[in-house]
Parts: sequence; structure tokens; C-alpha cells
Amino acid sequence: MNTTIADTYEIAMGRWSRRLSRSFLDFVAAPSCGSLVDVGCGTGSLTLAAANRYPDARVVGIDLIPDYLTDALREEASNIELKTGDALSLPFEENSFDTAFSQLLINDLEDPEKAVAEMVRVTKPNGKIAASVWDRSGGLTFIRLFLDAAAILGGLEGEKLREEVFDVPYQDEDDLYDLWSDAGLGDIETATLAVRMDFIDFDDYWQSLMGAHSLIRNFFNRQYADTAYEIQQATRLAYLGGKTDGRRSLVASAMAVRGVVPA
Repeated sequence: MNTTIADTYEIAMGRWSRRLSRSFLDFVAAPSCGSLVDVGCGTGSLTLAAANRYPDARVVGIDLIPDYLTDALREEASNIELKTGDALSLPFEENSFDTAFSQLLINDLEDPEKAVAEMVRVTKPNGKIAASVWDRSGGLTFIRLFLDAAAILGGLEGEKLREEVFDVPYQDEDDLYDLWSDAGLGDIETATLAVRMDFIDFDDYWQSLMGAHSLIRNFFNRQYADTAYEIQQATRLAYLGGKTDGRRSLVASAMAVRGVVPA
């Protein structure tokens, strides 16, 4: 069976985004009815969590990659709608939704400000706008194990990789607060949400790592065999923590922000 882009995402990040969805929805505190839109829904972790939590609501998931929007996801809940579209130009009329949210997207967009403005545009007055992003440099342990090894053993290229992965627009709650404030939103609140990433063994960890970020995967594949082996073994030692191979649970944290569209 061919591995799809959705399959790769599920192995690398989908299982963790499902865990994050529960805490994020608690933070958003969306109304239990009405219309909600999940911007950049990916394989639908947050979309499905919202649809199950709010069975009387209309939940729309939109993503730029059609392969993420599978028939299986559509069949999971009767109140889900899926659309292909760009977060920077949402295909909806003004005031279409009571709540707009986005999980693990804002930091990967070329123009986050435009995406937030679009969420505000399609949300009704007094509606909520919320987003969450991984705390990459301080809160993604499973990536940090590899990047530190790459920076030490991979020379300047390894150091550049670590800098590039961590160099994202919004690196703390204050930055997210300012983004929401600049968009004209009120009643702004921020929070840090923690989840645990559980791995069966190092192979499971490594498979997830290689699918987590294209920069990491491409860097590793470019290395000479000896260097690649050294980096992998250093990462393995960090994962094992002086114990035999097996299950590990690594903490991951995400930063979240929410605000209210002015009346």
C-alpha cells in the first residue's frame, strides 16, 4: 500500500495534534452550537474533536492540501464539512462563523497577519478567534534531542538547521498576544498547553522525527554515511537516557491565544 502525505503526517504529528486538540478546545471554550471553522485543519484532529464535542454545531475544516481531506474523516461525524482553500484567502463570506480557530499553523505561514485578519473577517461580532503553535525551541523535546546532536556533530550545517527550525515568528505568549491585539481583537488571553508524546521505542521515535519536519529529513539525508550514523546514535543515546530501549514519554508544550471580535 502506498504511503500518502496524510499517512506521513499522522505518524509524525497527527497523533500528538489529537492530544493537543482536547486541551486547546478547553482553552477556546467555543459555543456548543452555531458554526465553527478550523483553518488549516490538516488531517482533521481538531475538526473531529470539535465535531464530537459539539454535536449540535456545524464544524468546517479547511486546508490547502486536498489529500488531507479524506472521505474517512467526513464519515467520522455527520456535522463535519471539509473544503480545500487557502488560510490567507478563506472562501467564506463575512460573518459566517461564531468561532474560528487554528492549530499548529500560524508559525508556518508566509503571512500570519493576513491569516488572522481572514479569520476575523469570516467571524461574527463577539465571536472567538483562537490559535495554538508549538513552542519549538523550549517545548518540543523530541525535536530538540536531534537538533542538538546535529548542531554538535553536523558542523555549520547542523547549527544552521537548528537555528532555522527554531526561527519562527511567534516564540512566546507575548508575541501571540501582540498579533491578536494588532488584529483588533479584545479580551485576549494566552496559555501554555502541555501534552505527552509517547513512543514505543527508538524506532518509533525516529520514524516520527523524520516525518515531523522536511528540513530535518532533508538535512539528515544529505549527510555522509559516517556523519549520519554519529548523529543518529547521539540522538539514540539521548532518547535512551541511560536505560534499555523501550517506551519513552516526552513532554511537548504549545502556546495558545484567544480573543473576541469587536461588536
